[in-house]
Amino acid sequence: IRCEQSNCKFSPFHPASCKPPVCRRTCWQYLRYPERYSPNIDGYCPSCSQAMGCHYYCQ
Repeated sequence: IRCEQSNCKFSPFHPASCKPPVCRRTCWQYLRYPERYSPNIDGYCPSCSQAMGCHYYCQ
């Protein structure tokens, strides 16, 4: 799956300079409604999940 979103840590477009603590405020794997840190960061962003045929957050 090719993710083109820069706020997905699995994307080739995720900037190398995006590291904690900034990454925790900007990247999808760290944000959940209502934008709180979650240690479960091994899943794909919504765009990747949809491309993989998942209905909700794939892990």
